Amino acid sequence: MTLTADVGNSHTVIGLWKQDNLAQTLRLATDAKRTGDEWRILLTAWLSAAGEKPQLSHASLCSVVPAASASLSEALSALGASQPLWLNCDIALNFSFDYPQKQTVGADRIADLIAASHYFGDNCVVVDFGTAITFSVLTNKAFQGGVIAPGITSSLEALFSSTAKLPKIAFHKTTAGIGKSTVESIEIGAYVGWRGMVREILADIRRELPAEGAGHKIVATGGISESLDFAAEFFDVVDRNLTLKGLYLAARGF
Repeated sequence: MTLTADVGNSHTVIGLWKQDNLAQTLRLATDAKRTGDEWRILLTAWLSAAGEKPQLSHASLCSVVPAASASLSEALSALGASQPLWLNCDIALNFSFDYPQKQTVGADRIADLIAASHYFGDNCVVVDFGTAITFSVLTNKAFQGGVIAPGITSSLEALFSSTAKLPKIAFHKTTAGIGKSTVESIEIGAYVGWRGMVREILADIRRELPAEGAGHKIVATGGISESLDFAAEFFDVVDRNLTLKGLYLAARGF
């Protein structure tokens, strides 16, 4: 069995692969203070609940939280994956970089691009909805750069934590243009604001692509991607597990 893990700033998403199939996923809050023993106990309980023996053969991971990496490696070694692959820009990849500082590209974005290149071809734009929203551009199988914007959930949490009276809301589609209550006003601001941001950023990206992006697939991923009501307006494909797929492809050598 192969385990893949995407350790993000807010959440860690884990996938268990059997015979090239993603059999199970687990999403939990990222905790940089979680010890190796805690990881081992957590993963053992998850595998057992899924009816699997707590024994791994391979692991492939990406992390933007360095403090969490050592303890997770310790746990994976105890479960049999003694040499996990930690994704970075210096290993062999199925795409190249037309980018001056490739060492600064997040490992999660690299995993996204591995999967996008494999499944959708040499020309893609991957939009990953996480703590931040990242736009990653692949042209002729080379990473060109992209955009990093504030994330939906993290921005809403910042709004609520910084104001005493504004209520929390769930991000969802709204058809109103003028709010008739505080809640409705926030809902409009969130939905229309982020829909407009995605539209404008993609429009600017397309203006700089060959044939204005006519040959590029626009792919969305991330935990919230499948719940975006405006996804059909902008994206050719929505796959919330794209990052895990990229990690698995890296583990098996593409």
